[in-house]
Amino acid sequence: MSGSKKKYSKADQDYIARRAAFAEKYDQPDLWSIVDHWPLYAGVYSLSRFIAISKLVEQSLAVPGHIGEVGSWRGANLLFMAKLIRLFDPHSNKQVHSFDAFEGLQQFSPEDGDATRTKGFYRGSLDELLDVIALYDLEGEVVIHKGLVEETLPPLLAERTELSFSMIYIDVDLYAPTLLALREFHNRLSLGGMIVFDEWNIAMFPGETVAVREFMAETPGSYVMEHVRNTRQPSLVLRKVAL
Repeated sequence: MSGSKKKYSKADQDYIARRAAFAEKYDQPDLWSIVDHWPLYAGVYSLSRFIAISKLVEQSLAVPGHIGEVGSWRGANLLFMAKLIRLFDPHSNKQVHSFDAFEGLQQFSPEDGDATRTKGFYRGSLDELLDVIALYDLEGEVVIHKGLVEETLPPLLAERTELSFSMIYIDVDLYAPTLLALREFHNRLSLGGMIVFDEWNIAMFPGETVAVREFMAETPGSYVMEHVRNTRQPSLVLRKVAL
């Protein structure tokens, strides 16, 4: 047996066994036959989205601090970013912090307009997400803060005074949590860091754009707005250029 085969055989066997157990638990016997051939099934839009996110994460690695995601749904983007860190910067202490109640969209403001018709959308399964995190041994690299961001983020930052971030991915869709997250993360985002928005300038969720506009008025000169090329979403980056 070659050295390469010896090096990976035990790890591969363990991983395959964990995958089989995962598929059995969720009653999806053909799960991995689809997942392993994902480019065959993924649409161009989905590919463009994850290519764009990959480039943003890679840019953020030169900036000190963790990555935060506000609104994680089922955790696809959350774990994608964590896996990218493992690939691109495997010996760093960077983590990905998730802020989500996993109950779907629930509370709306007048600024959210017709988004009220999406109540209950984007409900995730925390149990499934934790199982996937365990499957890929990402427990130390992904940190879940379960609950409304309005209730979890301020006390976390008050307690963890050392926490700093290089990139914040905002995918919470609505006005109030977006504005709260922007205000709270502002002083914890390192110079050169990015805030990335998934629904900026998208008619279905006007509250996110209104929140960005108000935040920019509150922090003049601190950020520059950047278009994200070759993808529909994410649709905006705010890059921090002044403290």
